[in-house]
Amino acid sequence: MWALQDEVAVVRSWLLGSVAFSVGFSLSFLSSRDLKKAFFTGLITLPATYAGVVIVDYRQKHVLEQQAKKEQLSQEQSATSGKIDQLKDQIAVFWDYENAKVSAKGINVPLAEALIAYSESLGHPRLKTVYSNWRRESEVLVQALYSLGFEPIHVAMGKPNSVDVKLTVDCLNTAYRYPSIKRFIIVTADKDFIPLVNALKAMERKVTIIGRTEVVSEQLMLSADNFISLEQLSENNSESANAKLDNSPGQTISYKDAIECLIIAINEARNQGKSTRFGVIDTLMRDNNRFRYQGVSSIRKSDGTTFSKFSGFIDIVEQDGKVKVQTIEGFKELFLIEEDPIAESEFSSQDSDKIERKHWVIIIDHVKRAFQEGDASHPLYGRFMMLFNFVRQARRSGDLTHSNRTLQNALSRLVEIGVLVKQADESYRLVENLSEKEEEFLNELTPE
Repeated sequence: MWALQDEVAVVRSWLLGSVAFSVGFSLSFLSSRDLKKAFFTGLITLPATYAGVVIVDYRQKHVLEQQAKKEQLSQEQSATSGKIDQLKDQIAVFWDYENAKVSAKGINVPLAEALIAYSESLGHPRLKTVYSNWRRESEVLVQALYSLGFEPIHVAMGKPNSVDVKLTVDCLNTAYRYPSIKRFIIVTADKDFIPLVNALKAMERKVTIIGRTEVVSEQLMLSADNFISLEQLSENNSESANAKLDNSPGQTISYKDAIECLIIAINEARNQGKSTRFGVIDTLMRDNNRFRYQGVSSIRKSDGTTFSKFSGFIDIVEQDGKVKVQTIEGFKELFLIEEDPIAESEFSSQDSDKIERKHWVIIIDHVKRAFQEGDASHPLYGRFMMLFNFVRQARRSGDLTHSNRTLQNALSRLVEIGVLVKQADESYRLVENLSEKEEEFLNELTPE
């Protein structure tokens, strides 16, 4: 019997190792575009993952079997006695601190406290780990995290994607080692974790992503089972905020206010370069602290009834002439009445007119304005979406007629030829002496 289980353990460990290799390879390649480096990074994940799984199977199989029996007995006793703590869903929290830093206030760490409150609202947080190069952080912060039950994992930054790879391997090993952990909370905004999210979901785990709304990748947000904005957790870690996070039925919003919240969310999606699919807009509405929107069931109609589906709410708002819905390339999106869906949609395949030399001049001029008029101290300064918003202004003023997708591709082209230079923090800066090289760049953009 054990021989068969040992063989199965080896097979499963290598299968999990292949998943870890794929994730490690993807993380490295997405950031460096270097196949050799990505292959090496993927190889690094294999021994760590294999070792973690095999150790569990060979050294702890008897212990785990006994523990499982004890847990089952404990659950049965809890059910009998009315104690439900042991029956709560078990949760693992993985926090990429390099991607989501919030300074400690004395011995208090607001984000960590909010993470605990949120995870406890869902079940029992069995593991809480946070990754960073802790030698660069204050001892007070590390001690505060320890006191809150987090395990700070030190990761040296000598190799690219060090935190990403370590967090990925630990997540996969945890999913294999603890079948009772059904939900993973990952604090990050990095789209490179999409392969990890998909791997966890393939292992039948629920995944919640927590990150900053203004920088989180829409693809990452949509790949997860749930998304919670980091801002919402940080700013609302109070008794009333906890009620909101728990979707307390006591909070309601009028239909009129819900429409205003909806329109603001659509505009916010445009500013952040996100699509206006129903799920994205619902999330942005929840993040608006001006309103008490907690999901469509919190909207109270004039007759006192509520909505059961977000699509039902949108149908009524559309009938009232406040928004319009259109399906672009198979995706149903929301648009303001005055908007052109084909031009605004991220999924539109229509290329409004070819980008001519005069158009490139306008695009480059607006990119220059982004750096001249932007606030250099703002965390989004030089980010792709900030530059895109400035370029979109040219379309709003009528100087350009191209779709959002065309304009985004144009910005990517400026990166490709070297007009925009990527920085270590993922932001961009204009190439030095652009004025002297602009004609040369324009010739490359519009070859005869």
